Amino acid sequence: MSWAGGWGEALLEAVSNPFTALTGIPVHHEINIGLKLPAKLTNALEAGERPPVDVVWCNAVPALDAAQRDWTDPLDENSPEGMISALEALHPRSRPEGFGTRWPFVQPYVVHYVLAYRTKLFGKDKPESWQVLFEPRFKEKVALYPGGSGFYPIAQKLGGGSLDDIPDNMEPCWKIFSQLKNQVGQLDYSIGMGEQIRREKLDLCFRALTNAITFKNEGLDISWTAPREGIPDTIDALWVPKNLPENSAYWAKHFIQFALSRNTQEAWCERLGTLPLHPQAALPTVYRGHPELPQSPDDGKGVLHLPESLKLRCQKDWEIRFQKIFL
Repeated sequence: MSWAGGWGEALLEAVSNPFTALTGIPVHHEINIGLKLPAKLTNALEAGERPPVDVVWCNAVPALDAAQRDWTDPLDENSPEGMISALEALHPRSRPEGFGTRWPFVQPYVVHYVLAYRTKLFGKDKPESWQVLFEPRFKEKVALYPGGSGFYPIAQKLGGGSLDDIPDNMEPCWKIFSQLKNQVGQLDYSIGMGEQIRREKLDLCFRALTNAITFKNEGLDISWTAPREGIPDTIDALWVPKNLPENSAYWAKHFIQFALSRNTQEAWCERLGTLPLHPQAALPTVYRGHPELPQSPDDGKGVLHLPESLKLRCQKDWEIRFQKIFL
């Protein structure tokens, strides 16, 4: 299971095609848009049937939910030779929270969110603060993700609150979302958003760095920045669903092991613009050229981090509150 656009292209070029070249096993990408797992996958897992994919690549929040539901085939069981050592070689952030020494899934890299903006609107300058989102000239020209995903720690900070107050006191966050409502022209994922930018329907986009890079690679007049209040992060996951035939599960884990190797990590994260969790993998070029971004998994400067377990526990309530504001 893969995403589309720059995400899927990176997986194809850096992981899937080289894996096929090495093993002779063809890899088909089943596209899923968004962060939620598709119903055909969750329905199969709920029913104890063979899932429609052999490897799931998704955000860590739905992966954590799947693991808690016992839908994942642990990576440290019935695995290819060398899998456990490959897992143990990674940075500690690669191990999911709350499972002790077990590996229901693995987190291969860290994603950071940035502010993508139309370059000609700012000239040689760049937006220094997330407060730019409130400027009248950008009314209905701001893009967020559905449900405000990823933006919560920014809103909390802009509203004068503390991340330590999440989730018990988020009134600062809801206040900012209420003020931002009329500025937002699109609540969507990034597939197709490039055309809106090209037509000058969107000027400012809160996006994963991967999507900002993709916009630029598509020839759009887009730059990006990490505003001074900080940028949120998230983390993605690779896992094998239960109920696969034994041989399919074995090679699915082999695919994940291949994706975690140093050389593959370097190639994959270079294309994605993400922070690799293999300690020996080189930092992607985009990070080396932007010191305002974290320079290692342990570099928390300027990062507005919320634990994935907290996101999972609160996301339904947050989405309901967000929808009430944006109705």
